[in-house]
Amino acid sequence: MNYNIPKNLLTTNNAKTVKGEKKGYTTYIMYLAPYTQNSKGINLCSHASKGCAKACLFGSGAARFPKVQQGKINKTEYFLANRELFLKQLDFEISMIVAKHENQGTKFAIRLNGTSDITFEKFKIRDGKNIFELHPTAQFYDYTKNHFRFKKVQPSNYHLTFSLSEDNKEISFDLLSKGVNVAMVFGVKKVEELPTSYNGYEVINGDESDLRFLDGKNVIVGLKYKLMTGKGTKGSNKDNVDNNDFIINVSEIDEVVKAA
Repeated sequence: MNYNIPKNLLTTNNAKTVKGEKKGYTTYIMYLAPYTQNSKGINLCSHASKGCAKACLFGSGAARFPKVQQGKINKTEYFLANRELFLKQLDFEISMIVAKHENQGTKFAIRLNGTSDITFEKFKIRDGKNIFELHPTAQFYDYTKNHFRFKKVQPSNYHLTFSLSEDNKEISFDLLSKGVNVAMVFGVKKVEELPTSYNGYEVINGDESDLRFLDGKNVIVGLKYKLMTGKGTKGSNKDNVDNNDFIINVSEIDEVVKAA
């Protein structure tokens, strides 16, 4: 598939990451097409479950619009066709971001996997270093379902939060016991309905902001399920709250009150 080199790989135009501004952070995020939604059929979310596929944010919110989806697909084709140039552009953009915020004296964060789960730490870009090592003063963070990433020491400026699926619950609680935070989607319409704890672990409100590197350790990042409805939507995922094992049924939890 043909592609155009985009002007920018990273964007600040996102409803959730904008919430970080009240904490003094500007968040830059990169969105690619998830799973095998590319011309080469390469899976960019290697550990995604069937439930994850049903609940994917690629088709919810503003992402449901064809123009937005095409932009993500275009970046993905660029990444797959010319990874070296893609990573050089990413490196350059982050260099500009770092310089800008150092000059302004302001805080920022970067999330590379908005709707993908790529191990960017394995790509050497220049001087034998990956993107995190090249920009040690930048704060990076991501969500991942790839538990193997936690078996290796991550760069000190890269924070990873594991994500629960219907097929990795045992792994999730094992990682929680080792100090890793785990994001879990609860079948609630309002964050006030999130439980305060689940299976002995504190639940925090993960929808307050996306700045996961500010969270404490051994906590569950509680998220409400994002419905895919409205103009421009092809179909709806509203029924998935009840029939998707990916989502935790709060009716089975006792402590359902406002999460911290």
